[in-house]
Amino acid sequence: MDYKQLKSSIKEIAEIATSIPDPFRNKCFEVLLNSLLAEQQPKSKEDALAAERLKSAAPAHKPAPNALSSIPMTAQLRVLMSRTSVTEEELQKVILVTDQEVHFIREPQTKKVIEGQMQWSLLLALKNAILNNALTVDPEDVRSKCQDAGFYDKANFAAYFKKPKIAKLFKGFLVPQGQAVGLSSEGQDALGRLIKALAGEGQ
Repeated sequence: MDYKQLKSSIKEIAEIATSIPDPFRNKCFEVLLNSLLAEQQPKSKEDALAAERLKSAAPAHKPAPNALSSIPMTAQLRVLMSRTSVTEEELQKVILVTDQEVHFIREPQTKKVIEGQMQWSLLLALKNAILNNALTVDPEDVRSKCQDAGFYDKANFAAYFKKPKIAKLFKGFLVPQGQAVGLSSEGQDALGRLIKALAGEGQ
């Protein structure tokens, strides 16, 4: 169990609980905490074997792109959804989760490189929240994704992360070749707005 991550998650849950009306505060904290602790529990050998048998017995095919995905509701994802009012339906319009991989159905369409870099930074934090129960982003993952998506400016990649507009979204500086960094409260809010905007496209 990662106690440092657990401590950080509990702090975020406490912040969410204090932001809602007093009569519901304790219940909200209890529900979110129970969800977090359930995520931290290691699976028994029997559960792991049963899951492996089910996986091997399942047909090896990927669902169609418009099929509803089963998004793992990790504690960090629940915290984000509670904070930003993002719904599972909105998430399903933006991402598809199959075979423990996150696929983006809708992607940033901005023409500005700095905006694309910022938005992909947020979306990769969402991906990490689903796969690893951590709202963090690795700068090299962002570099790779921006290169693939056409939002890479080699000369300014590192400088963009230092601009106040992007820097405020993270709990620390994103440094090339550096450690993954968590989203700040402003970053979580920005991610929520981005998910809602992408989910609303084409409607």
